[in-house]
Amino acid sequence: MRLYPESIENELKLLEPKLCDYLLTPSQPTNQIISHIIASGGKRIRPGLFLLCCDLIKYNGEHRFPIAAVCEYIHTASLLHDDVIDNSQERRGKPTVNSKWGDETAVLSGDLIYAAACRLMVKTASLDLIDTFAECIRLMSESELFQLELLWKASTSRSDYLRVISGKTACLFAAASQTPAFLGGQPADVSQALGAFGQSLGMAFQIADDCLDYTANQTDFGKPAVSDLFEGKVTLPLLIALESASHAQRQFVEEILEGAQTKTPENQSRLQDFVITRDGVANSYAFAETQLASAFLALEQLAKSGAQLDLATLDHLKNLAKFVLARNH
Repeated sequence: MRLYPESIENELKLLEPKLCDYLLTPSQPTNQIISHIIASGGKRIRPGLFLLCCDLIKYNGEHRFPIAAVCEYIHTASLLHDDVIDNSQERRGKPTVNSKWGDETAVLSGDLIYAAACRLMVKTASLDLIDTFAECIRLMSESELFQLELLWKASTSRSDYLRVISGKTACLFAAASQTPAFLGGQPADVSQALGAFGQSLGMAFQIADDCLDYTANQTDFGKPAVSDLFEGKVTLPLLIALESASHAQRQFVEEILEGAQTKTPENQSRLQDFVITRDGVANSYAFAETQLASAFLALEQLAKSGAQLDLATLDHLKNLAKFVLARNH
């Protein structure tokens, strides 16, 4: 399944060097770190989503590339901070900044990227856009703090989990989808529908990501299976599996979370089998499908809004949404 139309793929190729250019400093060592961060790659889903929504409302102004960069910067900066919190050694098969240059450098690099994003936002002179991204960064930080409260807790609830992913992941998808409307001078109903689409898409994306933690191989996914649980994160597939777990199975999971059981290949395999056989993955995907249904409903509302939209782009957005659940990494 093709992720983007050719025109967006070409724009993302043009964006790639700009991601470094907007960040360059007079310090060569700092620039080396920036190059390492950007070269780590990724699917660029958030800037791709932003560019697609620009196409949808036919915005092709001067802020197209800079704000596409903002969407990637906010995501990248949050990952740099996450890697420090989680003491991650690799991301996408490459050494993390904290493992290569230290925690201080990783945190300051994230701050540098956030600051660059803020400057690019301000140049739009759109208070709605600035406020949307600022609120997004606040929610991401607040949700990260809330996730820290939940670490290693078997008592984590579905509502706790949904609150975390809504703030950590979905709000940036919503911002990437909604902000083209501000740049293009669209009415409130259009911006709200775009935001609702992105929010639901982001929820589905993160749920699918959490499922892959139990099903994907390390080569494709870029990190070991069940790494979330061994970092103390209780996600939806595990929560669903626990709902029908035997006493012995629940006790085993609790022992992992309490540190009585260690990270071994045998325990890793046992956890995967438990979550999969108890339909934790299958039912999580089913829940993600309901989120996609909400995303498609928002697109239908857009189509009926009377706004001048590029209808072909509506189909591309639907394809992107379908990719979220079809991907294997």
